Amino acid sequence: MNREDLRVVEFTVIEKTKAKKGKKTQKKAKKLYGFFHLWGTNVNGKGNERFFGLVEEAVSGNLLEVSYKDIRFLSEAEIEEYHETADAEVEETTEAAVVAEEVAAAPAADETQTAQPDAAAPAKPKTVRKPKA
Repeated sequence: MNREDLRVVEFTVIEKTKAKKGKKTQKKAKKLYGFFHLWGTNVNGKGNERFFGLVEEAVSGNLLEVSYKDIRFLSEAEIEEYHETADAEVEETTEAAVVAEEVAAAPAADETQTAQPDAAAPAKPKTVRKPKA
């Protein structure tokens, strides 16, 4: 199946962060985008049935089992809006990289200027020490 044949979804996953000494583990909900594959059910040892969707994360390509409550199918307008914001972020990142390269090149130019003495600058007078008597 091509990605073009799959529905685009927004889904929520819970990320756990490492606890620092003496603190509890923090959980943070994170919204991601991906491609919906199929619905599934799972029965745990207690006989409870769990309903989930199999979603492929758009960035990493990982397949995740996501609870049906945490999956939202996107409309065509929302998909276009997502692509526009993604394109804008790529442009900003590219511009930032170009500026960073220019800034990195600028100190190299300053070093060559300071290495060569300026002909217009006056020479510093030498100090002459008197011999001790």
